[in-house]
Amino acid sequence: MSSGGPRLSIDLTSPAVAATVDRSGTRIPVLIGGQLVLPPGVAVAPNGHLYFGVDATAGQTLPADHHFVPDPVSQLRASPDQTEVDPVDVVGGLLRHVAEHARHQIGQAVTGLTLTIPAGWGPRRRDLLNAAATRADLPPPTLVTAPAALAAYATTTLGLTASAGTCLLVCHADQHPPTLTVLQTHTDGYHEPAIQTIDTPHDLDQALAHHVITAATTHDDPLRHRIAQPDADREVTAVREAVRQARHALTTQDRAPVLLPAPRQPTVITRADVSTAMQPLLQQIPTAVDAILDAADITRDHLVAVIVRQPGPVPELVETLTTAAGATARAVEHPHALADGALTLTTTTHHRSATAADTPLPRVRLRISDLIAALLLGGSSLAMLLQAAYGADVGAIDGRVIFVNTSLSELGAASAFAVLTAYAVAYLAPTTWLAGPPTPSGEPTAGRLIRHAYLAAAASGPVAGILYGLAVGTVTEFTYRPFLTWTLGWTLPLAACAAVIALAAPHIPADDLPAWLTRAKPATLHATIGTTGILLMITSMSQMPANRPGVGLVGITGAALIGVATGLTITRIRAVRVIIATGLAIGYALVHSWPNHNALILGYLLALTWWAIHLTAHTLRLAFSFRVKATLQRLSGDRNQTSSQETQ
Repeated sequence: MSSGGPRLSIDLTSPAVAATVDRSGTRIPVLIGGQLVLPPGVAVAPNGHLYFGVDATAGQTLPADHHFVPDPVSQLRASPDQTEVDPVDVVGGLLRHVAEHARHQIGQAVTGLTLTIPAGWGPRRRDLLNAAATRADLPPPTLVTAPAALAAYATTTLGLTASAGTCLLVCHADQHPPTLTVLQTHTDGYHEPAIQTIDTPHDLDQALAHHVITAATTHDDPLRHRIAQPDADREVTAVREAVRQARHALTTQDRAPVLLPAPRQPTVITRADVSTAMQPLLQQIPTAVDAILDAADITRDHLVAVIVRQPGPVPELVETLTTAAGATARAVEHPHALADGALTLTTTTHHRSATAADTPLPRVRLRISDLIAALLLGGSSLAMLLQAAYGADVGAIDGRVIFVNTSLSELGAASAFAVLTAYAVAYLAPTTWLAGPPTPSGEPTAGRLIRHAYLAAAASGPVAGILYGLAVGTVTEFTYRPFLTWTLGWTLPLAACAAVIALAAPHIPADDLPAWLTRAKPATLHATIGTTGILLMITSMSQMPANRPGVGLVGITGAALIGVATGLTITRIRAVRVIIATGLAIGYALVHSWPNHNALILGYLLALTWWAIHLTAHTLRLAFSFRVKATLQRLSGDRNQTSSQETQ
């Protein structure tokens, strides 16, 4: 089953916009402007440019020719001739803005879209939201109501069990007016038998602002009169925003300061003040619960749980709902709860996402550059082998070789490049049409091709090391042991990495496979630079007078090239590459000599081994991070469920 690419879920019903991306089964919260949530306000400039994330306080300070839309989604309820801007354009711009941040964060465009909408939306507003997504150049959205999204989040994270046919009561107290919704669980999701709004004179922030101003000002203060007016001015808006921030601060502390317009002194609010402001809502909850149960034609026995989306810490709200509904109420305050819950209802991959083992690859034309890369690496390996073997200084007495003076580090590099050539060939396997055991569709899968190719590369490592060591020993007629030590010493780590990649790569999610294939391709240019440097440096030192014109320059150039290759191989960050490569080139050129040449080549071989280890670690992370996360979530869910049963 294909995952269909990343799916973006945007919550448009909460006081702040939150978004989550499902990428190969992994949930990634989207950072919008460096923050987890985005104020919904949008400022529209005279030229039509949109500015997002504008809160109510900033909206009061906009120039007169700018239009401020505090809640673009609510504007979809109005007819186009009743607003100064086209609400579809504004909502479409907001969706595009969030989708762009998601694309930059995950490195690819989203291919699916889920939007959370208020309960009770009909075809007219749903069509307008679809049109907004079309104008944003986004895929057709799947719409999920906020109560269903909240229920899906709670049942997957709080350990709630709601079998088919049972009912849940969902309370959204973080919006005005607060709503109650009865959800009946079905095998295909949730149905909404009844929706009930609770009429309160003011929202929580308005009630708290009125309480704060009344308690902190005198009777003749004009701010007292302006707080009750429907059209809030700049000072009243600032007080409401300060109250909102203080209310959120009460989540982690008992008291929070509230700044009042000068020359008034600051004041504080406590959790008791929040409870006092919630009293009008709390008093209506028993009646509202009775009404919605009657409208849904159910009794309290049908309810298995109550889920509350509350505006900050209000214990009385949970207790009142538990008493009124006759079922345990659970509070959900996570900012991405609705976005995550909507993803749970709309993604088909949160149980099992497609991997490379399930993905057939199309036939791809073999490029000349790919063949040249493998030939260059193989040629580099043979060139260093031949120079190490036939350029050796052999000492013999009475026809018996007693010593061989050759560059053992160059021999190690030659054998390492033999394995690197196998890496290049293994990279070609998933991008060409190779013979393999057929799948049910008659096509070899990417996972099968990767496994076979990298297992072959792993097997070629020890074989190449043994053959190279035996070849040099045969040419020089010397014992094989020192040569085999160097050849196997540098081929076995690369071969081990190839074996781990072969086992792990088939489990890479299908969405990550193209990027992984690009990263797995050996950097031929870096390897060619390193080979050239090694050949030049060894040539300048082997059986040549040190004072021959040009020999010193050749050695310096070779050492510098080895430094450049080391710097380019050791990291993928471009700026760091330039710095390291420049520093190593200068340093290698200054210290190059026959006693030091082994250390210079060893530095490059270590960088090459680090590249293989880093690729292996990246492969393991892609292949198993989701499984580890799913296991932890399952264990956490089991613990939550056990805790819930003990509480009951």
